[in-house]
Amino acid sequence: MTRFLSLLLALVLCLPVFAEKGDLSKKFDKAKDYLTEVEDHLAKSFIERETVKNGQLVEACKAGFLKAADDEAFRALKKSFRQELVEICQDEEVSTIATLLSRTRKAAEKAGADDLDVVKLADLGALSMVKSIQDPFSNLMKGEDMQKLMKQMQGEGKQDSIGIGVEPAKEGLRVTFVMYGYAGYDAGMRVGDVISEVDGEAIAGRDLKDVQPRLAVKEGETLVLTVSREGWKKRYDVAITNTPRKIRNVWSAMLPGGIGYVRLTIFDLSLGSATMDALKSLQKQGMKALILDLRNNPGGALPAAIAVADHFIPGKKLITYTESNLDMGKAMPFPIPGMMDQKPEMEYRASRKTDFESMPMVVLVNHSSASASEMLSGALQDLGRAVVVGETTYGKGIGQTAIPLWKTQGSEFGKSAIPMLPNRFLYLTVMRYFLPSGRSIHHKGIEPDVRVLVPQMDAETWDGVYALRKSGAAKEFAAGIDEALAKELAVYDGFDTESYPGFTKFLKGLKTKLPKDRVREEVRREVRLRVGGKTALVDMQTDTQVQRAMTILAEKLAAGAGK
Repeated sequence: MTRFLSLLLALVLCLPVFAEKGDLSKKFDKAKDYLTEVEDHLAKSFIERETVKNGQLVEACKAGFLKAADDEAFRALKKSFRQELVEICQDEEVSTIATLLSRTRKAAEKAGADDLDVVKLADLGALSMVKSIQDPFSNLMKGEDMQKLMKQMQGEGKQDSIGIGVEPAKEGLRVTFVMYGYAGYDAGMRVGDVISEVDGEAIAGRDLKDVQPRLAVKEGETLVLTVSREGWKKRYDVAITNTPRKIRNVWSAMLPGGIGYVRLTIFDLSLGSATMDALKSLQKQGMKALILDLRNNPGGALPAAIAVADHFIPGKKLITYTESNLDMGKAMPFPIPGMMDQKPEMEYRASRKTDFESMPMVVLVNHSSASASEMLSGALQDLGRAVVVGETTYGKGIGQTAIPLWKTQGSEFGKSAIPMLPNRFLYLTVMRYFLPSGRSIHHKGIEPDVRVLVPQMDAETWDGVYALRKSGAAKEFAAGIDEALAKELAVYDGFDTESYPGFTKFLKGLKTKLPKDRVREEVRREVRLRVGGKTALVDMQTDTQVQRAMTILAEKLAAGAGK
């Protein structure tokens, strides 16, 4: 017990010590340390630091302070102070964080603004600096935000998600990824869609952090997004209902001809072991070749991607290497397990032997395959380990790290949500990864070995499909089909409307210009959504990319058998 207390005391003594209470001067000293820490990381640790111009960050911080003059939280302060704050922020001679804080402190003392929320003021300045680097992936996070991110990486919080990612756009929010198996995917959302309204409320110009929570809905609830898409003639209201469902990171099925199928939805920290479990299960069923489906997978944790790659890559071959402007070890005042391994240059190699290192493979990708998905598919392509089939991927060859801002410890910044860590983090793009060949795919994506494009509906067809979906008629008709038959139709309906009892009568009752076969496709879509699960996991009937993968692997197996 004495030894434990000694170690604990040593740990506490190495933490930064701040007075819990103090006058305005002490509060501004802490704010200066905080903002200087943010400025230092943005100027030195950001992977594209060469794009950060001299004086840019100070001007951005001043712009954040300037917002405070009109912020509702500061309206109660004396008008004289707010007016002087505007003058300070517009003064070109204020060229350092220290000068900005010093001038602001003196103005507050002069105006008797002892109740000034210095932390909120500093947060506005810090956030403005982060936004000034114009990196859509970087952000300022509080402790509770970091805690949520850590839980997401551990697989929590999936049930309330509709499975889409967004970034700011002029008209509102642009969709950056759509995850398989989630409500957004079922509703037909696509990468590049622009959301202008959420439940009838315009979101253009709104802060991303304010809008994102509204994109999470409880099971059984419906969210209505007003969406525009390239090729559409107008905006449409897309209703997204978060129906109860099984959310999995790994889906698997055995396809004809001894071909196994594994679909990965996101790279969380449990993915490596979950993927191996799926592979071993398929192996017991006689798997001879594999389709690894990374379509609509937005990426996730780099260690998870390395773990999955190691299942398929033999020997000590290079999987990826990274370059970074951050040495996390130097950014930590004391060692914390799991947060010390970000070095300026790192190599990741295969390290374990498995039964799947020579198995014929096809990897499926599309434009919604991003980040870790691209690293994995690109490594398998570079090493000649798999044939990549589908569409060009998203093109995100960079990674982010949550950097603890150690100067934000103390009660002024709120109670820390994570023990031993401060209550502000800079979530910053600090790393660029490269494939085994040395190529970077950032802004380029992975070009498939075999390009198979998925045809998209023209505007007129979509108009009819939208009206049919909005009416709910196809869904209602599909709900009335016998369950056993529905499972059969979900797999294969012979492209025959007569496979659906009562279809002719149903069609006559519709007010639609859609051709009969297009209506059948909509009914089958609703049948597949109703059946769900493994039965509807792979659409052998219409998925042209899966069909091409099956053909490639069948040829490889036949060639191998003939040797």
